Amino acid sequence: MVGASRLRLAPDVVVPIGNSSTVEPPIYPLGEYVDPLVFTSALTLLVGVVQIIMGVLRLGFLTTYLSDPLVSGFTTGAAVHVFTSQLNKVFGVKLPRHEGIGMIVRMYRDMILSLGSVNYVALGISIFGILFLDLGRTYINPMAKKICPIPPPLELIFVIFGVILSMIFNLDSTYHVKTVFEIPRGFPSPSIPNLNFLPALLSDAIPIAVVCYMFVMSMGKLFAKKHKYKTDATQELYAIGTASVLSSFFPVYPVGASLSRSSVCEMSGANTQLYTVFSSLLLLTVIVLLGPFLEPLPMCILACIVIVSLKSLFMQVKELPRLYKISKYDFAIWLVACLSTVFTDVTTGLVISLVSALFTLVLRQQWPTFSNSIPHDETPRQSIPDGVEIVRFGGSLHFANVTLFLDKMGESIGKQSEEETLIEGRTIILDGSPIAYVDTMGVDALRDVFKDSQKTGVQIFYCGFPEDVLSVLRNDENFSSIVPPSTFFASIDRCLLSLVHQQSV
Repeated sequence: MVGASRLRLAPDVVVPIGNSSTVEPPIYPLGEYVDPLVFTSALTLLVGVVQIIMGVLRLGFLTTYLSDPLVSGFTTGAAVHVFTSQLNKVFGVKLPRHEGIGMIVRMYRDMILSLGSVNYVALGISIFGILFLDLGRTYINPMAKKICPIPPPLELIFVIFGVILSMIFNLDSTYHVKTVFEIPRGFPSPSIPNLNFLPALLSDAIPIAVVCYMFVMSMGKLFAKKHKYKTDATQELYAIGTASVLSSFFPVYPVGASLSRSSVCEMSGANTQLYTVFSSLLLLTVIVLLGPFLEPLPMCILACIVIVSLKSLFMQVKELPRLYKISKYDFAIWLVACLSTVFTDVTTGLVISLVSALFTLVLRQQWPTFSNSIPHDETPRQSIPDGVEIVRFGGSLHFANVTLFLDKMGESIGKQSEEETLIEGRTIILDGSPIAYVDTMGVDALRDVFKDSQKTGVQIFYCGFPEDVLSVLRNDENFSSIVPPSTFFASIDRCLLSLVHQQSV
């Protein structure tokens, strides 16, 4: 997106060939020739300002529509792109660059046609590296953690091994194994971005800001789910916006989250933002001092580290059977997100994924389940005992409102009662009669609410759920293994009678 904007608004200088009088003068949309680095730095500044304004306007709620199946399918499809981009380094061949729809297909076509020129030294190093890193993570790290809480730095060991091997055998010149070769040294001088043509960049800055933010949040939600923490959508807008504004004083271009680098950091055991400080200082040390020592490093070794880090993303395919059992819509969202990303490009795939998720939301709300068999209360309640709270969620439970549901239920569970009650302890009854539909995230939310209530000593019961919803919950092994059948009642009155009867006994 940045490249397309630059070619349109800041084209390269036209070099006359032959008689200069026959060459038309170049047309510059910005009024004059603009250096590409000056252009991208100004665009980065405007992208950061747009993201900060989005944070002020609280537009982070838009990431609510990045459902777990969408993020999972999208990141799996993006992993295919990252994996494919590393294969030329693994096989030691040169391949042309492709962009746009069908780029993956064209890249594999070129890869097959170039198999006759494979560099077997690079391929051998790559096979050894992938086995070393994968088997090390699978078998060596668990044993090492029993002795020391810090896992062995397998990637660093492999990099040092590669540098030594390259220097001893002179892999670059003798075996034509591509190496890092040259690392630019020196720190760039900061300068104020050119503000004169910012208004002309606004139409490009807004979509770039949104897409960069979506990349950040999709990766953030992926790791948040895996490591059990929460993300603040507005805070992420401020963070990425501030980073863009500050970095625009150097020759940079707008960025979002890097799937490959994020996966490598997560695989290496990074748990906090402190790793960013460490990696940045290390990078600064490299470009200032240590660059020559890493220049002999074979590129295939870096490719191995990236490929092994993608394993967890490819394993997300195992979610498909569960998605199919719980929700055909979620199953379809995952497939559309993955396949559209694979067969187009990452940006187009993200747009198609969001549109498909919103479309399925319309479908879910437009045709709710209708039943003529409505259960009636055989024992109407006269009053609600002290210590019992009845809450009602007035709608289907799906990815678009699951955050609100968890927040409200968390508030109810966290309340403290100071009065003496007829029922021992606190009890919450969820009236599930309006919940006509649950998706994968809805099932997980009901399970998490039950687990949270157990931790705080609060009883919770689910009452009046439609049969279609109960069928989905019963068919999910993850849910039924944690939430017992005794948690469900056909009506609120039956639940209250059961509570009073238990207390009297």
